[in-house]
Amino acid sequence: MPQGIGVVLVAIGIGLLAGCLLGTQPSVNGQLGRNVEHPLQASLISFASGTAILLILNIAIGEFPPAFTTSPRSLPWWIWFGGAIGVVLVTTSLIFVPRVGSLPWFAAVMTGQTIAAVVLDHYGLLGNPRAEASPLRLLGTALLIAGVLVIVHAKRLEFQRGQSNPVASPAADPSTPTQDDGNP
Repeated sequence: MPQGIGVVLVAIGIGLLAGCLLGTQPSVNGQLGRNVEHPLQASLISFASGTAILLILNIAIGEFPPAFTTSPRSLPWWIWFGGAIGVVLVTTSLIFVPRVGSLPWFAAVMTGQTIAAVVLDHYGLLGNPRAEASPLRLLGTALLIAGVLVIVHAKRLEFQRGQSNPVASPAADPSTPTQDDGNP
């Protein structure tokens, strides 16, 4: 169903705001990850808080328990793995963002998402409407890939100049509490 340009502009604006919010998630989760014994524990806590909020919202609007419009048995097998994909993203973010920073990580994630989106749209996979991988779409994707390469080069220069610590540690962050705070 084609949409007017107004809907597209609103979606892009909201997408940019949501993307800015999403850009903070690995840093927030990274701080949590520094205070638990394993990244999977932080990932579990992150998903539990999101699940609790969704549960409260669904109850508040009277949409709980979930009601399917189609029999769950007739749905494609892959439809149940969206949460698992989120686990991969959140957990890998917990591992890598404290080490490489948010910008290189999100540049790579956004570019990977764009490459996947071009393929999904081009072939109409996973329920997406078909949209040809036109030269302009491919150019946009190539520019994102070029952007990641520029960011990686900048990070390499930072490491060479000693301006960036490749392995972040809690001791390097003065706001992170340590085990021995000097108090008896």
